[in-house]
Amino acid sequence: MTRKNSFTLIELLVVIAIIAILAAILFPVFAQAREKARQSVCISNLKQLGTAFLMYSTDYDGMFPSPGGGTALISTGSGPGNGWIQTAPDGSTQGIYPYVKSSSKTSAAANMFSCPSALNFTGTNLGSNVAGVDRQRSFIMNDYLRGSHPGTFATNVLATTPAQPDSFAAGISDSGMAEPASVILIYEGSQRSDAANAGATNRNGAPLHRRTAGVSSRPPFTIGFPVALHAGQSMSNFLFCDGHAKAMRPGSTWTRALDTVFPTINPTVWNSVCVPNLGGFGCGSGQKDLWNPQTGGVVYP
Repeated sequence: MTRKNSFTLIELLVVIAIIAILAAILFPVFAQAREKARQSVCISNLKQLGTAFLMYSTDYDGMFPSPGGGTALISTGSGPGNGWIQTAPDGSTQGIYPYVKSSSKTSAAANMFSCPSALNFTGTNLGSNVAGVDRQRSFIMNDYLRGSHPGTFATNVLATTPAQPDSFAAGISDSGMAEPASVILIYEGSQRSDAANAGATNRNGAPLHRRTAGVSSRPPFTIGFPVALHAGQSMSNFLFCDGHAKAMRPGSTWTRALDTVFPTINPTVWNSVCVPNLGGFGCGSGQKDLWNPQTGGVVYP
């Protein structure tokens, strides 16, 4: 009688156990590698947008586009119509889109104006069909990069925001900043999760800039707040006004000097993130404030 070569039950169980152990070891490694690749794409997208901003500045006498926003102007009674992402009344696109020409209404991975680690747009409010007018986005422009700014208390806290001069709708001069390499231009912000606009976010913002309409995708962070998407949600990518981009902890982009006004202007984040130091976020742990352009006419914060 010939004996058939076959595995015993115990041998099969040992093989399965070894495979399970290897999977447990390798899957997190693969996940980390995938996230590292996404972070690299995110940095690349930011650098390409930085090039677009510099090209725009060259064509417009050294001026960046406006961050946009809804604060009314004295002259028109409506918000700025020349944001860095903007649709003109005739349906054409303005801002930096003509220098980029790459966007997606729904896909984070396909949208130059987003990090691929961000949420896709799944909301019902798709808006205009004009190319370049995105809905999905995670990149937001620093709200202080304007010809003038009355301060975030005036634009975000007062019951009625005072109308602003036309300089509020003007972009900042790239030569007007003392240290453009130390001023944030674009950052990754928390998105929305409400049914109509899930996956969208603000055009303009900053740590103290709060949005009360809609639901944040990363509570207790308010919509548009700088959040970490990488390295176990500890690091975020930032584009600076000289065109370079790098990863930093979001809480290290400003200093403790804002502690006196933070509780009044953005109490949600202050009470739920900063005071308990949620997840080691480190509000104000930086050595230098990277949001303030330090130019005349801009009240900070």
